[in-house]
Amino acid sequence: MTDASASSTSSSRRLTLRQAWLLSAATGFLSLAWEIVWMRLYNFTTSSRALAFGLMLGAYLLGLAVGSLWSRKWQRLGTDGTAPLGTLAGLISRANLVAFLVVPLVSWLVMVMWWPWTLLIVMGAAAALGTILPLICHLAIPPDAQAGQRMAGVYLANIIGSGLGSLLTGFVLMEWLPLVWLCTLLLLGGVVIAIALRLRAGMGAEVYSGYVVLLLIVPAIMLGYAGLWERLHYRDDYQWGMKFAKAIESRHGVILVDDKGTIYGNGAYDGSLEVFLKPDSWLVRPYYIAALHPKPKRVLVIGVSGGAWTQILAHHPDVEEVIGVEISDPYLRLIHDSPTVASLHHNPKVKLVIDDGRRWLKRNPNERFDLIMMNTTHHWREFASALLSREFLELAKSHLAEGGIVAWNTTESLRSAKTGLVVFPESITLMNFFVGSDAPLVMDKGRWRSLLERWRMDDVPVFDLTTQQGREDLEKCVAFPDFEGPWERSHHWRWQDRARIEARVGDAEIITDDNLGHEFDWRNW
Repeated sequence: MTDASASSTSSSRRLTLRQAWLLSAATGFLSLAWEIVWMRLYNFTTSSRALAFGLMLGAYLLGLAVGSLWSRKWQRLGTDGTAPLGTLAGLISRANLVAFLVVPLVSWLVMVMWWPWTLLIVMGAAAALGTILPLICHLAIPPDAQAGQRMAGVYLANIIGSGLGSLLTGFVLMEWLPLVWLCTLLLLGGVVIAIALRLRAGMGAEVYSGYVVLLLIVPAIMLGYAGLWERLHYRDDYQWGMKFAKAIESRHGVILVDDKGTIYGNGAYDGSLEVFLKPDSWLVRPYYIAALHPKPKRVLVIGVSGGAWTQILAHHPDVEEVIGVEISDPYLRLIHDSPTVASLHHNPKVKLVIDDGRRWLKRNPNERFDLIMMNTTHHWREFASALLSREFLELAKSHLAEGGIVAWNTTESLRSAKTGLVVFPESITLMNFFVGSDAPLVMDKGRWRSLLERWRMDDVPVFDLTTQQGREDLEKCVAFPDFEGPWERSHHWRWQDRARIEARVGDAEIITDDNLGHEFDWRNW
């Protein structure tokens, strides 16, 4: 071989510094994009448990560290006549294929094992991705006096690409692409990079091996991603053919609705689209709480979700204005498409605001309400303590008009109930709801009956008193104030006075902004 041909072959096996910058940025983008995808995966399958993010991130970073050490195996390539750029291209395509398969694999495995064990798959995929950056540096940076400076440039490019990967994936791509198509796009990105590297190495016909990966996409989508959300949600209760009636994916998360109108937000129960009260129904809560106030004119709903409770309160015969604050705007799309609540968008009494409830209260210090209603999410989910803490309840209390009421879902947390007792001198619990006020909370059964008889949903009476069934249902619901006593799920149509609440919560610790409530309690895994 001549010196010229040897030089040409050698140059085809290495990267210029500019090529290394571009490749480092591109692979960094993909690596962090996959991390965001996996965060969506574990946020959903754990119903947004606070520990999920930390554990997933730990597995990801540990995998990258293992991969960087593992890359030494390939750093000797080129000394035996092999083409190091071609090998790097193969590693990139295979690493992205493995990353692509993480989502469907986890969705199948969570049906048969505890979810933390599946983090080993994330670690393995991250290790494959972690081999890439050290090899790029190895192929682009000669061991001379400028090695440190060149290394810094490649690493900076990787940081820029990684930052763009997390930002664009989390805030843009997830807003417009379902998870399956996002994963496919990322895989294609890895394949394109691999093909470009093979062409750079002058490998010719071997480029076509990259298309083998493309051929794997279709069956992977069909077999792996079909029924994805159903498997992640139902787990060991999943049966082949289960399918949600509606799925809305966005940068905020995943909203699912089953064929009964039950809503699930990021894997956790998030309400229903039902608005008509029936005997023994959990919907007695918004009806009854609103009826505790003698004349509620202004109502604030924090956490609109599917809009059922906002719809109920907006049709209270005495209510004049309802402001609904919802942090996740895709719920407005769900409301628009759901016949039982769609009229909220056209009701002149209703104003729907996209904002964080706590921030909205702070930005509107002069607003006062007769009723503040929060069908709060499960107490063990991430960020739940922001709506259950003493500081937040005091903030909400400061926005009450004279005789106003604050009500929220404790989701059976004794600590949440204890916090309510500390903040509000007058209180009752209604099933799993805590109701607090500075004024006595006494139900006038005559007013309760009158309201139920007059309550109408879009001109349809809640109780059709022209039928025997309607009259019987009304009488059963009117009797609800008589059901004071110990509450449990098997006998859920109960309310409790303050003395019974105090006896039940005992010495439970209150929730504050500092202690984060139940969020990091290992018993909630």
